[in-house]
Amino acid sequence: MKIITFFLVTLSFYGFSQSFNQGNEASIGNLVSLHLCDSNANILAGTMGNNVTWDFSQIAGIFGVTKDVQISDATLDPNFASFAGAAKVYDIGSTLLTFFSSSANARTSQGFVFNEPALGVVTASWSVNDQLIMNYPFALGNSTSDNFSGNVTTTATGTIPATGTSMTSADGLGTLLLPGNNTYNNVLRFHLKDSANASVFGTAVTFVRDVYEYYDFTVGNLPIFVTMTVTVNSALFANSSTLVLSKDQPTTFVGLDENQDAPLVLFPNPANHSLAIKGVNKGVDYSICNRLGQIVQQGTYENSLDVTNLPCGVYVVKIDGQVLTFSK
Repeated sequence: MKIITFFLVTLSFYGFSQSFNQGNEASIGNLVSLHLCDSNANILAGTMGNNVTWDFSQIAGIFGVTKDVQISDATLDPNFASFAGAAKVYDIGSTLLTFFSSSANARTSQGFVFNEPALGVVTASWSVNDQLIMNYPFALGNSTSDNFSGNVTTTATGTIPATGTSMTSADGLGTLLLPGNNTYNNVLRFHLKDSANASVFGTAVTFVRDVYEYYDFTVGNLPIFVTMTVTVNSALFANSSTLVLSKDQPTTFVGLDENQDAPLVLFPNPANHSLAIKGVNKGVDYSICNRLGQIVQQGTYENSLDVTNLPCGVYVVKIDGQVLTFSK
């Protein structure tokens, strides 16, 4: 693993400011239930530095919906074989599961599992070079840069080689305002942004994670506020999803359908003759692409798609702003 560590700022209060270390790292069994918030909210990415204020006090929520953030034993996870050396799993809302291990000096990740609408379950295993998350102690002004590599596995693509780069930083220390007039002082924000690159159906695909986590170690060892965006970019399919979670329940609410598009469901899969798509209206234009990105069929959706004349293989359907994968 190639590691470059930067100390961006040396601050006079460094000795007594909050910092991440192995002693306050969350333990197996730690769990918090956070409230699901409006994914269209301003995530205040540009609010960085010392003595800043992040004001999420007016953020809207999704009434009655919570997501668990927890740490579990990696060796007991059904995906453990893909993440040799991992000791813990950091699970954000059952959406993103990051496998990691740590020492007194650093925390490293062996990869992650993510449910991606276009590809299904994505298993990214950094089995060649694991990913540096942070050096311990990790305080305001510290950052890391790293290269990692291994492979990515999906049902549609099988296992393909992948490489990536990541940047992490403790980019802010200050006050966090959450709904219900709740104020948290001396909050440390951790920022992770990484990009994994692979070739799917002969086309370059990039998986990008952009995560902000807010910690108040007087409350607990798990974050009290999280924003996470995962984006998949390629010529074949593009998808971006954002998850915002808060310790304190918002006092205003939006509907779930206002917060995110309902996913379409394609069946049967695999298909021999016809496909139906649940959740799409008649009259919507569609196109079907092969593994080379070539359009092999297009038209207007009625009650089903006739795929009788398509050769056996893996295909992508683009319809109603969403992307679905099927095989024949």
